[in-house]
Amino acid sequence: MVKTLLFIIIMGAMIGFIWHEDISVWLSGWQQRAEEEAPGLIDEGFAKASDWWQTYGEDWADELVAGLTSAGKEKIDAWLAESNLNQYGDQADAVYAGGTPLFNESTGETINRYAHLLKKFPELVESLNLGQYLKK
Repeated sequence: MVKTLLFIIIMGAMIGFIWHEDISVWLSGWQQRAEEEAPGLIDEGFAKASDWWQTYGEDWADELVAGLTSAGKEKIDAWLAESNLNQYGDQADAVYAGGTPLFNESTGETINRYAHLLKKFPELVESLNLGQYLKK
């Protein structure tokens, strides 16, 4: 075992000594390729992850709100009041273009206020134990 390991080390040193230039060129080519392609791959992966999270988050909040009872919605409204926030989860004196943050002027779509709040404060599901307020 020791002889085999020693042989591999000696052979590796000889190969490195003899083909040092070739190995260096080969490694620098891989490094250059990685430097050129990595930012694009990272950006692409980040965009896919962001798209997935946004879609998943929207679907999740919409589905939860669809099953939320009026008692669950009252629990959210009570939390807003205790936190001194307006009905949209912002400071009480907040002003919105179009009068509401729920309307998307570019798409013409309006989102549910409670879905908006859960997307903005996802921790409310656990902290208010909203699972117990789902319709059965």
